[in-house]
Amino acid sequence: MVKNNNFSSVILDIGARYGIHPSFKNFGGENIMLLVEADKIEADRLKKRYKNFKNVKVYTQAIGKICGYKNLRILKNPAMSGFFKRKKNSPLFWGQRKYQEKLITKNKVKFETLKNFLKKINYKIDFLKMDIEGGELDVLKHPGNLFSSLLALRSEVSFLSNYYSSKLKDKNLIGGTFGKMNEILNKHGFKLLNFDYTGKGDYFSKYISSNEKCGMLQWTDATWIKDPMKFSKEKNPVKIIKMIVFLFSNNASDIALWLLENTYKKHKKFKSLKHSKILRISQILCLKHFYNLKWLPNQKIKEHKLFYEKVFNSKYPEMNKFNESLELNPL
Repeated sequence: MVKNNNFSSVILDIGARYGIHPSFKNFGGENIMLLVEADKIEADRLKKRYKNFKNVKVYTQAIGKICGYKNLRILKNPAMSGFFKRKKNSPLFWGQRKYQEKLITKNKVKFETLKNFLKKINYKIDFLKMDIEGGELDVLKHPGNLFSSLLALRSEVSFLSNYYSSKLKDKNLIGGTFGKMNEILNKHGFKLLNFDYTGKGDYFSKYISSNEKCGMLQWTDATWIKDPMKFSKEKNPVKIIKMIVFLFSNNASDIALWLLENTYKKHKKFKSLKHSKILRISQILCLKHFYNLKWLPNQKIKEHKLFYEKVFNSKYPEMNKFNESLELNPL
């Protein structure tokens, strides 16, 4: 078991192919990364890759709505492997990338419900990330105590029926996952934060310019957070700072700054976290945000300085001090 402490951010990644997700790579502090990967070859690679990281644990299994075993469909492009047969909705996979969907083999994989898994690992999860090719809703069917501690969630979602059911002779399609997932998370007090979608889907014609929107929104990553208005009343300052780091790392700096503005007095400028890594990471992310703003119209360094020193009770690094800092400018 990876050692936990009061400041640890516990991140559960279900479908961890290729390792820690980019949105968590800057999520410094006392992290505990729990990586769940169904493909044994990839799980073994991850175990080797992270063998010297005491805060990373890799589990070779799947999580879904049952406990038992199911066949994992390994495709030519292993990143597309999953437990459901794909429907050919995307024009990219009608032609030049069609070979990537070729079925290579099927491997029997151990399944467990999230409820059982959480009992086994004995961690309170702060952040959840899912990318399991259509199986994300199955994970939430038996969530156990997940929502008692969860602060935010990132998941791949679909808006079309992109998969067949696990019984291939049964042609019933699995519908898009976003609507139902959003409904479930709303009931647990979460609000949709944003999509990774940029307006460029899988294009239907090659005769398009690089700066125009194209294709259909078929799938993307979506992010949810606890309702900010209600969460601002949170009594635990560690949870506040964890959320602020997540917001800065997920294109929501405005909400991060709003949360700082509305909680720093109640939590006495976070003095109880003075020696924690997670507080320092939140300060660094805030400083980098202000540094990127300084040349924009209507932005004043003096105001940035006043805000930072007000909420953190820490000196703002002006002018050359920022670029000379190994923390703020490591390269």
